[in-house]
Amino acid sequence: PLSPTPLILGDNNVWPFRLDAEDGGGWLLIDAGLDLIEDGVASWDMLVAQARAIGCEVEDVHVVVVTHEHIDHAGFAARWADLGAAIVAMPAALSMLVAGRAAYDAIRERRMQEMRAHGCPQDVLDAILQAQRAHDTHRLAWQGCVPSDLVEAHDGDTFALEGGRTLHLIAAPGHTPGNLVAFVQAAGSTTGDLCSGDTLLPTTIPTPGLHFPAIADVIAEIGHTPGDIRPGTFEEMQRWPSLPSFLRSVDRLRALNVRRILPGHGAIVEDPARLFAQFEEHHARRSQRTLAHLERAGADGATAYDVVRGLFPRLPAARIGQALTEVIGYLDVLVERGDATQSRDEHDVIRTRTRIAR
Repeated sequence: PLSPTPLILGDNNVWPFRLDAEDGGGWLLIDAGLDLIEDGVASWDMLVAQARAIGCEVEDVHVVVVTHEHIDHAGFAARWADLGAAIVAMPAALSMLVAGRAAYDAIRERRMQEMRAHGCPQDVLDAILQAQRAHDTHRLAWQGCVPSDLVEAHDGDTFALEGGRTLHLIAAPGHTPGNLVAFVQAAGSTTGDLCSGDTLLPTTIPTPGLHFPAIADVIAEIGHTPGDIRPGTFEEMQRWPSLPSFLRSVDRLRALNVRRILPGHGAIVEDPARLFAQFEEHHARRSQRTLAHLERAGADGATAYDVVRGLFPRLPAARIGQALTEVIGYLDVLVERGDATQSRDEHDVIRTRTRIAR
């Protein structure tokens, strides 16, 4: 099989593919790249230089497929659009691509409120915030796209590539509401390469995240920054339960005959069955441990924070955020499955109980 050469920005991969000459030629990119200045060098300049090294001029990029609406994968979407590329993304991702950094910051603040609602104490929230501020994301830019530059993708859309190959878009909600992957097949082949974005990664199990898509909808619609919006507006917006969809998406992808995985971060994966197995075993094991903790809690139930402290008693406060996000996902799975119920206590904190405990 052809070995694609990723354009690498930090630890992010942008995957380039030549479009079929009979359809006009040019290039298609999987993901837009992250907008960052590192060590005095702009990531756009690095992207342009790497593209030229494989014979791709930026003006020849006709299509940019955004796997999901995160700042490190969609940061340059508006810049590609300014150069004439069609920005292709799933419907649930479009508002975020329009709202850009403003929505990113507003959602991060809303996540803190959600963690508090799941029992996380203020001192731990402060440690999580401090760790976030030390992370690179505060240096990332994300200019919003003009809505008319966006093209709505649909499950099953295809693009003809050079050499008789076909790139298939597959809806894979989970890591984000508007998550997609791309499956590249040669003519007549039953196997293909999976451009997985952050759905499957070689060295880690991707987080399901805490998502509030209505926040991006509001900011994109009125074009305001969060400071211009009535206080309390975002607190009222409901979280989208991501892990149940994530598990269904990966189960669907496992049915494909995947030869290799071209991930959004890290090296090409030559043994995709390993990643699928690791993903499924990880979530099955931890969801079972979460259920066991709830069973021990009895009629009082437990908060997501209680479960985190029970499962990971030595985890530093600064790392609680990711664990809490994952456990909230397991609680979503248990509730959807009918194994548990949720309600708010007298302090407006969300508690989960097994159905037997009720």
